[in-house]
Amino acid sequence: MRILILLLFFGLTSCFINAQNETYQGIVVDNISKEAVPFVTVAIYNKDILVNGTTTDENGQFKLKVAEVFSHFDISFIGYENEIVKFSEIQNPKNIRFILKPSITALDEVVVRGEQTTSKLKIDRKIINLGADLQQAGATTLDAFDQITEIQTDLGTGSLSLRGSGNVRLLINGKPSSMNPTELLEQLPAASVQQVEIITSPSAKNQADGLSGIINVVLKKNGAKGLNTNLNVGAGTMRYSYGVDGNYNFSWINFRWNLSQTGRGMNSKQSISQLYENGNTRDFFAPHNFYGLSRRLDTGLDFFINEKHELSLGLDYTKDFHGFFNDTFYSNVTGRDDFKYTRNSSHNHETTNVNVNYRTKFTKENHFLEFDYQFSKNDNFLPAIDFEEAVFLFNEERRNDNILNAIALDYSLPITEKILIEAGGSWNGRKLTSSLFLNPAQEPESFDVFTYDESLFGLYGLTNITSGKLTWQLGLRYENLRSNSINRTTNETTDLKFSNLFPSLHISYTINEANTLNIGYSRRVSRPSFRNINPFQARNQYFEWVANPGLRPEFSNNIETNYQYNGNKLTASAAFFYRYRTNVIERLQNIDEEGVLRNIFDNIGEKHSYGVEASMSYKLIDFWNSQLSANYYHTSVDQDIFLSWDELYSSNLIFKNTFKISKVLSADISFRQNFKTQNTFDFIDPRNRIDLAVRLKLLENRLAMNLRVVDLLDNNLMYRTAVTQNVTQNEVWRFQSQTFGFLLSASYKLFQNKGKIRNRKNRNYQYGGTTD
Repeated sequence: MRILILLLFFGLTSCFINAQNETYQGIVVDNISKEAVPFVTVAIYNKDILVNGTTTDENGQFKLKVAEVFSHFDISFIGYENEIVKFSEIQNPKNIRFILKPSITALDEVVVRGEQTTSKLKIDRKIINLGADLQQAGATTLDAFDQITEIQTDLGTGSLSLRGSGNVRLLINGKPSSMNPTELLEQLPAASVQQVEIITSPSAKNQADGLSGIINVVLKKNGAKGLNTNLNVGAGTMRYSYGVDGNYNFSWINFRWNLSQTGRGMNSKQSISQLYENGNTRDFFAPHNFYGLSRRLDTGLDFFINEKHELSLGLDYTKDFHGFFNDTFYSNVTGRDDFKYTRNSSHNHETTNVNVNYRTKFTKENHFLEFDYQFSKNDNFLPAIDFEEAVFLFNEERRNDNILNAIALDYSLPITEKILIEAGGSWNGRKLTSSLFLNPAQEPESFDVFTYDESLFGLYGLTNITSGKLTWQLGLRYENLRSNSINRTTNETTDLKFSNLFPSLHISYTINEANTLNIGYSRRVSRPSFRNINPFQARNQYFEWVANPGLRPEFSNNIETNYQYNGNKLTASAAFFYRYRTNVIERLQNIDEEGVLRNIFDNIGEKHSYGVEASMSYKLIDFWNSQLSANYYHTSVDQDIFLSWDELYSSNLIFKNTFKISKVLSADISFRQNFKTQNTFDFIDPRNRIDLAVRLKLLENRLAMNLRVVDLLDNNLMYRTAVTQNVTQNEVWRFQSQTFGFLLSASYKLFQNKGKIRNRKNRNYQYGGTTD
């Protein structure tokens, strides 16, 4: 391996060329309609060597900073003829106008895709464009998140957090999903994701839940002209996937589809040792076997009624199954012999999402009225059966049926070219029915039912003012939440009502073409929800969740500043934040006499959090790009109840090297270091891993073959120590960290027509949680 890497470095070094410094920017338009064409690939070549590249934004505009000598531009987009423009033909680098001609046939197209994930800093969010990152080939979206330093994930537990906090709202295309976020990200292929929006200081337009922010996953929209289809087939360590997507775009209607099936398994081994204050002991050894199967259909119609009216209809259906099989071997148990505990469980859920979106545009640009309706139905069935030494103990069946309705109306009015006013309202309603059937071996069976009803109404106003290099965005949001629930077994009820205001302020200053500085403030909330109140929650031989209907809302005031530099060879960004939280909802932990970890949420006091994030990408030579990203988060807790630790911290680092070996062959080597993580009741020791990916492109880039190896050295074990009031617990978890994956993808265009491309606005809604 070392010899191969060394030879690769020497080969790349020999390709180094002289540099020049210039910024090229302009627009790409359609030859017939004269309209701007978004998402066009603009690549720069020195003869047959790719030097740099980008894609046009939603308005068809692009900007490239080039430090190398080059010979020509190559402009390409599906449905158009490739346009080659020589360097000598560029008269004004600051005002370039490329014109694309619709192609009669796409068989002669050359499809150029950027290999590097890029980021863009906007006034209230950071946008990560995944592009064709080699480390995401054949991966799930959860795997892709693991490559983004700003998002903290754990591939073993599936946990997700921002800036050291798991209080995150996950959206797909600006909309909620009633699926569990981890399960949703695991069954969503990374190849279907266009970009990820990280909104750590949301504006008043966004609904106010999610203390640490919002992660919005924007999926690729099939809107290319003509009839198009794409095929993806992948296989790897205990996993496979295949899918087909495409669209048929007429001049006034676009039909799009995406069908996929994913199978995924994982084996892991967990060793736990417990020592009680009174001297008692208990040890576990638990091998886990997991298997999941997911089928997904996503389809829709876009109607271009006329130049001012657009209507979209969408249907998304997912059927998902997960099976869990494990034997737990108990030893060193005070007062009894060793024994084996067996639990077989599964999770079946069906999710149906229906969306209707209508937009009417007025004469001025950015002057529109938009209506959006989202219906989501999620049915969950979770059976389990438990044995001890092959003797039946009990079986249970939990059901969670969840219906969500979300209605939103948004209005955007440009007063002048530099003043924009936005306003809107939304209503979200959720109905949940949760039941538990329990059949013990020695006791009568029981059936318990819990119902939950929630209604959230919101109004917002937002003003955006640009003055020279300075842009101000000031907003205010009002939300009124009402919820009630009843445990039909005990007749215990809750009736909660909250009304709150949430201001936001964002300032963006463009220092020059290369430097941008943003400052933001937002107020957020975490209210008691069905996840805290539902008494029939998950439980097994290791842990259980306990309901607390007496929770009060937690509020957070967030201040942050972001800086981004885009140079010729160097791009860099840095962010610093401070977060002050009151009535903190904390997960409290205690281990009972049977060794079960009991989790209950309660209000504990205040938290002061701060952190820093930094990233730097440098193009060492033409074919070698190196990126270093790191973060550090720290929290101090002022509490009035017992916590094992009140100074919390975490940090991680990613060092990524991408090599363009030839026109058809690319490679990526990434190193990830997770430093010690300190939580309120446990800490996790440092760990690291090396990931490798290789891609080969054939048939003028229409066919791609990808190989990816995660944790090349297979040493990414997790060592965790938990300390509660009466027990110290040491845990070693060897999950299936090392995986191999292979992906084959092909893209075809069957014919071309002069259609339109739908450019819909992304919506943001209330819910992003789970029915578990």
